[in-house]
Amino acid sequence: MKNLIRGIGFFLLTLAIGEVIKRGLTSRPGRALLGRAGHPELATLEGASEASKKVTHGISSLRSLFRRPSRLAAATERPAAGAAWIRMIRDAAEMLLATGTLLKAIADFAREDERLRERFGRIGARVS
Repeated sequence: MKNLIRGIGFFLLTLAIGEVIKRGLTSRPGRALLGRAGHPELATLEGASEASKKVTHGISSLRSLFRRPSRLAAATERPAAGAAWIRMIRDAAEMLLATGTLLKAIADFAREDERLRERFGRIGARVS
């Protein structure tokens, strides 16, 4: 029951944060800030939606990180004869996997940012 409530809480929190980011990027101050930062394409509805999706993916990654310690604690409580190095390697692999997930989310965001820049650059060239 506790996991169900926690899951619903993360789901609602993810939706709320995504909506706040979307509204913040498309607001007048958000557009001005993004214009000064050199990312005016994020102030559009499509750009803000993509940024919101990437943030929700990041939150999902964090959620998976928060679930890991309970499994690790349960796995390390069972004593294994002479297998401390195996647990250490498993823990290191899980940390590398979590780091890789976060880096992949950042890389996907950067790739999507470049795609949007290219797309809006072509639209701006047609209009001019």
